[in-house]
Amino acid sequence: MTAADSRAYKVYELSRWLTRFGWLILVVALFYAPWREYALPTAQFIFPAILCLLYIWMVWDGRGGFKENGLKTFFVLDNIGKLYTNKSALNASWLHFLALDLFAGGFMVRDGLALDMPIWMIFLCLPFTLMLGPVGVLLYIVLRVALFGFP
Repeated sequence: MTAADSRAYKVYELSRWLTRFGWLILVVALFYAPWREYALPTAQFIFPAILCLLYIWMVWDGRGGFKENGLKTFFVLDNIGKLYTNKSALNASWLHFLALDLFAGGFMVRDGLALDMPIWMIFLCLPFTLMLGPVGVLLYIVLRVALFGFP
């Protein structure tokens, strides 16, 4: 295993724990109002920001995957696939999902609470957002529009 691969695995393990803790804080804040003042900003901004910093590190570490095709890497599906042979670039992709999904979950909790959406409806969206990002976001949008109309 290369040093870069070893770093990628360590960052992956760290990101798993950060993500679990971030989502746990978010769910606790949803159900326990006294914690919201600190828990929501922590789950929506602090944890995703840390994941974003890890993402930047992994992009930098995996930059060798861009040498062959440069910017065309992102515009040809086969070139994108080549990136994933590099563990750091693969991990960067995963961190991208983790950071954005947690940020979206934080938005849904804040927005839903501000609108007095039933807590169980907000909670219903969170596992889908964690595991299937856009599915959870779409579910939240559908529920929000159904209950409150278009913003």
